[in-house]
Amino acid sequence: MIDSRLTSQTHPSSTWSALYPPETLRQIGTQVEAVMSQHSSLGVHKQAIERQLASIAARINEQEGALIPRDIFLLLELRGSGQVSEQLEQIARILHEEGYWKPRGRVQYYSQQDVYQLGKSIQKLFDDYAALHQRAEQMCVRLEAIKEHRQMTPEVTPQGVFACLATTVDCSSIQAEVDAMVALLEQANRPGWFKRLFGYCTLWKR
Repeated sequence: MIDSRLTSQTHPSSTWSALYPPETLRQIGTQVEAVMSQHSSLGVHKQAIERQLASIAARINEQEGALIPRDIFLLLELRGSGQVSEQLEQIARILHEEGYWKPRGRVQYYSQQDVYQLGKSIQKLFDDYAALHQRAEQMCVRLEAIKEHRQMTPEVTPQGVFACLATTVDCSSIQAEVDAMVALLEQANRPGWFKRLFGYCTLWKR
């Protein structure tokens, strides 16, 4: 006679619920939406910075050059930044909104060191956006696969998707998609992000 306790332990639904309790699934949905929101916010601010870079390039007669922060700010270090201080102040404000470095207070004249550090901050934002953009696209692919498998409508939000999964007894057939989503969340981590979720993931892997 087969031990019923062993049967319960090896049943797919038992494995699924152990890895992904309902509260954890809801947290995953919340964190996915946080990544999507951060991706959108970085994208908006990146575009705003690009407009300021275009204005700076025009003022220093570099209209034909690519809007690469390190190149433009190297020229500003060499030529001085007095004529574009207004644009630099706008960029500093945008960076501050996203939590990146900017000079303290309002700066009327940007020193060579300030220009250098500001250029580094811009490049960091651009690099972070590029990395996050790739992961956000991968998350969208995983979400669409889950929606298709669970026969959800396209307009269901990430939170809605995982809230639905949280009320389902066994979703082991899409565990690979959920595992991949958690891995993408870990990759998208920045200081202060998803600490509670990472705590769960660490426990799962032990």
